[in-house]
Amino acid sequence: MMKLSSWIAFRYLFSKSAGRFAPLLTATAISAIAVGMLALVLIMSVMRGFRTELTDRLIGFGSHITLTRGAGAKALDEASLNQLLPKDKITDASPFVQGEVIAQSEAAGELSAQGARVRGIKPSSIGRMSRVELYFPEGGEGAQGILRRSGSLAGAVIGSDVVSQLSVHPDFADSIELVAPLAEVLPSGELGPNSRRFSVAGVFRTGVFEYDGKYILVGLDEAKELLGVQAKEGWFIKLKDPGTVGAVLEELRPSLPNGWSAVGWHEQNRKLFEALKLERLAMGGVLAMVLLIASFAVVGVVLLVTAAKRKDIAIMESAGMETDSIMRIFLMHAAFIGAIGSAAGLVAGLAHRHLVAVPCEI
Repeated sequence: MMKLSSWIAFRYLFSKSAGRFAPLLTATAISAIAVGMLALVLIMSVMRGFRTELTDRLIGFGSHITLTRGAGAKALDEASLNQLLPKDKITDASPFVQGEVIAQSEAAGELSAQGARVRGIKPSSIGRMSRVELYFPEGGEGAQGILRRSGSLAGAVIGSDVVSQLSVHPDFADSIELVAPLAEVLPSGELGPNSRRFSVAGVFRTGVFEYDGKYILVGLDEAKELLGVQAKEGWFIKLKDPGTVGAVLEELRPSLPNGWSAVGWHEQNRKLFEALKLERLAMGGVLAMVLLIASFAVVGVVLLVTAAKRKDIAIMESAGMETDSIMRIFLMHAAFIGAIGSAAGLVAGLAHRHLVAVPCEI
């Protein structure tokens, strides 16, 4: 059975005896709380969804852990790597070679050039990339259509924004020339350029401009030949559980050979995620202020009802009701307004959360 104070507070909720506009003011206060809660749920959901989307795209094109070979360090083959990695936590380990180049094309009738980053990978690594859209010419065999019998890439798979900047496309059998400026050691002892021409075999799109506007994927062996001494070699490690990155790094780093380094995806993008965290806290603070302002409306309604119910208060005191019980009636009245508004806003926010789309371009 509902307690007496709660029952009276519920009866006062839309009582017209408190004044002609009391029900309207009560509905306004409930609406204010509901709108504030709705905004809190939707905006925090968008912020959380954006972070999840960004994380999935960054890891999909990259990895949870990146091992990099330093200058003068010995190569780390797959057999040696398997002895270092905790097999129960690893899903994939693939080698890569990476370096800076100048990409050139004359497909549009004039020379177009831009700085780019070449990544040499094994063909099987393309199929294991998550959240990456791939396009290959019609009539081909998808990702397998760009493979030669030798198991290497039959050309370059370039970012969607690089396609626009160089005015090339795989449907037109275009090609690009990649120039590594510091790839070879000249007889004079200075570093000189090395160049290689690749056909445009396909296009990838991650939704992250840093990748789509700079990266070009080629075969592992071709990348080594192109980049020469400026090549940065390493391994991409993907885990079963992204949450175990810290533990795996603590276990892996002490056992790495001299000259090798390991870095987690959260460390590579530390500044970005710290900015997102700060933005989320700021938005949460602003929305909390919105709810605080809405609570002022609740206080105003309760004060109005309290002033209008002075006769009822006198009757309850004459009937022997304690002062604390009378005070509890009006506190419960405010609690009912807040609970109804919060519940309405929460239900509306959860119902409309799936309609909020996270932007594809980051």
